[in-house]
Amino acid sequence: MADVAIGRGKSARQAFELDDIVLVPSRRVRDRSDVDLSWKIDAYRFGLPVMAVDGSGTDGVLPVIDFEALIGDAEPDAGALRAAVAEARGDGRVAVSVSPARAPELVPMAVKAEAELVVIRGDIVSADRVSSEGDSDLRSLIRSTDAPVIVGGCVSYTSAKHLMRTGAAGILIGGGLPDLGMDVPLATAIADARAARLRHLDETGVYCHIIAMGPTNGVDAAKAIAIGADAVMIDGDVSGYADALRSTMALCGYTDVKSFQKAEVVVR
Repeated sequence: MADVAIGRGKSARQAFELDDIVLVPSRRVRDRSDVDLSWKIDAYRFGLPVMAVDGSGTDGVLPVIDFEALIGDAEPDAGALRAAVAEARGDGRVAVSVSPARAPELVPMAVKAEAELVVIRGDIVSADRVSSEGDSDLRSLIRSTDAPVIVGGCVSYTSAKHLMRTGAAGILIGGGLPDLGMDVPLATAIADARAARLRHLDETGVYCHIIAMGPTNGVDAAKAIAIGADAVMIDGDVSGYADALRSTMALCGYTDVKSFQKAEVVVR
């Protein structure tokens, strides 16, 4: 992509939000009943490619609970935490979310509480933290954790590639800090992560999932997947996601989420 000149001494790439992207129907239309919306990460399969923060009663969605809020100010009790995670799980699977700052402390607790997946989530998360007081990295923590780990957010090719190299099962794309001038449009961030995933796959033979944070409806989720995401993470109601995603995939001619990543898109 050609850079855009900001002035004589600086140029930059143009970036796009999901609203700037339009899906292109293919030469065939599929029947809605033939569309499979399931998503598999590590050993776990879900009916929808959706992670719902703070849980969701919708079948097929992976609920994500705030592990730090679950612990609160009380001294952590292993039995109580296990019971709370089991209640949040219901009849399915559950992921627990921790902040990067408390990840070394809480990730082992989450595994002992029998959470199926662990999410290390922040506004901007990198694989390495360099400090005059001592460097730290996520690689050793993630590789020593006996559960699949999803980590993010990140919004750049380089950050995505390095987070994938930690051994994470998936990375969260999105986030940023707009108040500090860091807010890469989501469509471009997903596309950059897709390129990082291809590079990582070529180097290691390991496929790392991309989870897009921010889509607010099923149509945006469909756009995120067509650009390269495997699933989306949302903070709101998931009702309507399945119908919109199923209709969009059927009209674009695709019957499963993975193949839908090949869909043609254009910029408005």
